[in-house]
Amino acid sequence: MVSCTSKQESKTNNKYESFAQVFQEIDNILDRDNGKFWNSSLKGPILLVDPESREIVSNQNSKSGEFQKSNGVYIDTLPQEINIANTALDWDEKRWTMVMLPLPKEKKSRNNLVIHELFHRIQPQIGFGNLSEQSNGHLDTYHGRLLLKLELEALLQAIHTTEENKDTHIGNALRFRKERYTSNEIKHAENTLELNEGLAEYTGVMLSGRSSEEMKAHFRNSVDNFYDNKTFVRSFAYQTIPMYGYLLSKSKVNWHKEISNQTNLTDHFENAFSFNLDSTIQFETIAKENNYHFKKIQREERLREEERLKVIAKYKELFLQRPTLKLVFENMRISFDPRNIVPIEDIGTVYPTLRLTDNWGILTVENGALLSADWQNVIVTEPKEIGDSIITGEGWKLELNENWSVEKTNTVYELKKE
Repeated sequence: MVSCTSKQESKTNNKYESFAQVFQEIDNILDRDNGKFWNSSLKGPILLVDPESREIVSNQNSKSGEFQKSNGVYIDTLPQEINIANTALDWDEKRWTMVMLPLPKEKKSRNNLVIHELFHRIQPQIGFGNLSEQSNGHLDTYHGRLLLKLELEALLQAIHTTEENKDTHIGNALRFRKERYTSNEIKHAENTLELNEGLAEYTGVMLSGRSSEEMKAHFRNSVDNFYDNKTFVRSFAYQTIPMYGYLLSKSKVNWHKEISNQTNLTDHFENAFSFNLDSTIQFETIAKENNYHFKKIQREERLREEERLKVIAKYKELFLQRPTLKLVFENMRISFDPRNIVPIEDIGTVYPTLRLTDNWGILTVENGALLSADWQNVIVTEPKEIGDSIITGEGWKLELNENWSVEKTNTVYELKKE
């Protein structure tokens, strides 16, 4: 008879063995690439982190050698002051790739995710460091979302159609994109995220190990899942650049090595595909004449716009007309879900959930907080309970460090350093 303890130990050992296999699969892919994709090796230290327990499973020991080795991997607990997210971070004299658990069950999707994050670890050394992302709030509006969906539908048609029809759909995709750029600011804002997240996702997609047919199926499934997101403002680049890049790689496999952090990717694709987009044809006409599901998209987005305006009105009342607590940033670090944020004009963005650390402590939000447009402060609803170190409100908790307190001026609560 096997004891409960033995069963638990066996389950734990199997878990760590499976993580060791994940690391080996990634290493096998990157060994075959041998640094050719970006002229620099993507291999490096990886932290797989359980968001609940904060347990770390790593492919390497820490610089100080304090991780415990178990079944081919290294384990420890992530310090509370470090936010958990899919990202790259500098910690313990190493630059790590962090990936949240659970990982995708399907192998190639898992490879895609981990390699995407490995790109972020090396992006400073390959010329894409210090990218300053701009707000893409226009992609939460009816006009912006309509044109983005039409662009994605055209790209999918280009990927799935015959060679003779491919260029027509690519050209249409770029026309929808150009129609969306009502200002140079919007064009620049989209480009900042596409250079950062778009190139990372393109790297993950292309090195995932998918066959040509699997790649086509992936793009269709990815776009379908993307449409389920509550907002597109932080996730659109995961769709656009991989598809444009995949199509361009058929004729120019190393196109991505020609760009820098100063490249505008839209201009680059227009030149690379040799398109002249000075057409007088209305985008609605193009959408109706092709199988881009124009009427369905239009109907869905009109309904969504009505609901969006109601939500914005509610948040304006909550954060701009009622008593609130305002937290000014000094050394802010943030993790959040990019799929559910709500831009509010030029005021800022509401994050339904987030975890934020700063010199004053840790803020955890589960029911909405307003981050200012200039990323200088965050506002939560009025505190309900104010203790010496724990402040709570409706759907949020603030853990204050020593020498910090909350004081009220009129209807605004603010932090004070003693």
